[in-house]
Amino acid sequence: MPKQNNKKIYAESGLSPTPASFLYPLRLLYIVIKAILFDFDNTISDFMKWKTLATNNAARAMCKAGLKMPINEAKECLMKEYMKAGIESSKPFQRFLKKHRQCDERILAAGINAYTSSKWKNLRPYPGVIPVLRKLKNHYKLAIVSDAPKLKVYQRLEKLKLTKFFDTVIAYEDTGRKKPSKIPFRKALKELKVKPSEAVFIGDWPDKDIKGAKSIGMKTIFARYGYLGKGKIVYADYRAAKFSDILKAVKKL
Repeated sequence: MPKQNNKKIYAESGLSPTPASFLYPLRLLYIVIKAILFDFDNTISDFMKWKTLATNNAARAMCKAGLKMPINEAKECLMKEYMKAGIESSKPFQRFLKKHRQCDERILAAGINAYTSSKWKNLRPYPGVIPVLRKLKNHYKLAIVSDAPKLKVYQRLEKLKLTKFFDTVIAYEDTGRKKPSKIPFRKALKELKVKPSEAVFIGDWPDKDIKGAKSIGMKTIFARYGYLGKGKIVYADYRAAKFSDILKAVKKL
């Protein structure tokens, strides 16, 4: 008889494993994918692109409002504060001004206003996101698993009109743990009522998204198009060069 493996399970209905049994048809059972889970930033939306644009515009606005610093230096220093404080932090502007001894409410207001305006103006999904999600939604349960604050994830989903596609959204507050912890992934699967072997995770960060999903037995798709070169290499089951590649990737898993 054919040997069992992780991808295919061969079963003979009611037949004993004798050479004669091969005269009867074998039933080939595949593991059926029921759910597809996504990271959000740099997987569904080009987070770092709009983050950089918003930060640069904020620095430019602060200089116009009276910040005594060359614009290019202000851009670089403000982004560094974001990286130190946490990319989702709300404190980099205050820290930046305090560090450079230029605490001033007018400059702060100009920076925050320019940042917020630019962020929403430039926030967009990757090409092909909406048609791909529409097709996937017809056949699978969909979810988001993000390390970002839940409010911010929903703000981005609402802005892009993507909320309707997802059955559940798991963010940092839901578990208090970040990827690659198994806990956020397990939480999402529990809410979707699917097993790890029945789910696929798609993300751009190898040693967070791919490592975490693989650790509990999920199939994985590496969002190569959003990769920023961070983290150790963890090999996924499939590499997507663009978002639309996800459709054919899911069929191959």
